[in-house]
Amino acid sequence: MTTNPSDIFQIPTELRREKLSFCQNTVKSVQEWSAGLSILQLGDSSKTLFNALLEISELQCQETLRFDLIQSIHPIIENILSSLEKHFFNQGLITNDRNEHIIELALLLRCYFAKIYIDIARRSNYQLNNNKFSFFAFNQKKNLHTARIVSSYYALQQLALLLYQQQIQYSAPLPGQWLTINQLMDCALQNHYDHTNINQLLGTQHQLQSVNQSYAQLILLEIFNTHQIRPSEIQGLYLCSFDWAKLVQVLPKETTLSRYIVDTSKDHPPIYNAHQSGNFQPGIYISTQDLLEHLNNAQGKNGEYLSRNEKLFLTPALHFHIHNLLTNSAERRHERYEYSAQLKICFGLTVAHFYLSKGKNFKETLELDAGNYQFQNESHFINSMSANIPVEMNTSRTLDRETKQIYSTEVLDISVNGYRIKWTGATPKNLKTGEFILVQENAQSQWRGGVIRWIKQSAEKSLELGLEMLAQDIYPCSIYVKSDRNHGNYHPALLVQTTQLDEVSSSLILPGLQMLRDKQTVMLRLGTEELKVYLVKPLLITQSFMRFDFELLNDQKQSVIDAYISKQASEIKNQDLWESLK
Repeated sequence: MTTNPSDIFQIPTELRREKLSFCQNTVKSVQEWSAGLSILQLGDSSKTLFNALLEISELQCQETLRFDLIQSIHPIIENILSSLEKHFFNQGLITNDRNEHIIELALLLRCYFAKIYIDIARRSNYQLNNNKFSFFAFNQKKNLHTARIVSSYYALQQLALLLYQQQIQYSAPLPGQWLTINQLMDCALQNHYDHTNINQLLGTQHQLQSVNQSYAQLILLEIFNTHQIRPSEIQGLYLCSFDWAKLVQVLPKETTLSRYIVDTSKDHPPIYNAHQSGNFQPGIYISTQDLLEHLNNAQGKNGEYLSRNEKLFLTPALHFHIHNLLTNSAERRHERYEYSAQLKICFGLTVAHFYLSKGKNFKETLELDAGNYQFQNESHFINSMSANIPVEMNTSRTLDRETKQIYSTEVLDISVNGYRIKWTGATPKNLKTGEFILVQENAQSQWRGGVIRWIKQSAEKSLELGLEMLAQDIYPCSIYVKSDRNHGNYHPALLVQTTQLDEVSSSLILPGLQMLRDKQTVMLRLGTEELKVYLVKPLLITQSFMRFDFELLNDQKQSVIDAYISKQASEIKNQDLWESLK
């Protein structure tokens, strides 16, 4: 268990064991042995199974027997891994030492589990290409063909689960991981078994039925998980990927719809199909057009064509994220520049509203008589995902000191529209991708609004965060949204003013409420004035907030907005957010 995981996919396993130490070299004997293991003794069972896995991988035997041996303990290994993963799913990104050890154990066990199937596939392929089989060895050759197909399938299945585990932790793939994935698919394409139905071959009932679909799932996990979504959404994407993989085309030749390409000789995931350098030789071409059309049609038909998992997990924020990735270029547009500074930061739309309102709680800013309205503080978009995932909803009427805290962080570099920062120590509950933030670079600069775009695990006990700046001119306001014909609630919001090429435009930053959507009318409250506005289209939807273009239903009320912005601008310039903490 002390082996460096970075070596796992690089070095073939040495066959140096003549027999197993824990039982005989037969499937029946291994099954009887595994039946006596107790999953309740998680630590002991994990160690025992790990040793058994290593011994089977090193056993000098036919690859078909090795496959049967590992299949006999496959279910119990999955049960052990599921139990281990429960200890760190939905935990803080910077965890205690015990959780770190559990994460390392689960990672290493998953790696070696995948590795044994990878080795079977590679050795079977080598023997088929290099051994001469006599006419009487027909069954042996046929069995090797089968072993190559099914071990490739199970290897990709385990590599998908490994990638999912890494993404939950916002960590990077291991060296050689993507090279192995690409080589397995390349071998399947070269030998024309990429579409062979595994269920018909083995009598199983897997959702993904071929090597091609398993590889497509890995592609989707990679292109959709850009470190920009939360663990609950990563889980949702993984479960939806079983439906979506069947809509992805993985081909050895380019078509007009080939959006992504893969060089199977490189340890690199798929990249956007653009003008590549001369040393990049694509061998696999991927089209996601059918998936994009499915998602567009499903949205237009009110979920009529959605699967069960899509209905559970495909939230507006997740749909917005995926649609952007499938329609826009994924290439980075702005260079990063080295920069050293301390950045002050606080988290959440409610907190931003509190500070921009000069330390007033939301109820005070409304300036309404008690009893004349139904008060509801910022309501995060509810995304329960499943019974095991806690719902995030702030029902507190006042902000506690921890929530209001302003943190100081180290800037690593900057780009035209944001920062890359380093975070060490405990993570606040609102430090999540998609969270609205206020940042200030120094005491003389104005506070600006932004969003946490991505999070990555960095050096030990630290994170890297990508911050995108959305606006400098932001002003507190509120909206009134009807929950039904007779009732409604006020919610904190921010009015944003931006100037581009001497054109001034306004937009609204709103809480992530499920009932908010484009082409909807809401009441915008500015001080004591209320204006009816029409939400035109979403500019950004995250797990915590939405940004909308809007239009006034009465254009003559534009002067009210202009006057409010002018008044707020003069007050905010002289405001010190630190004073609000006193």
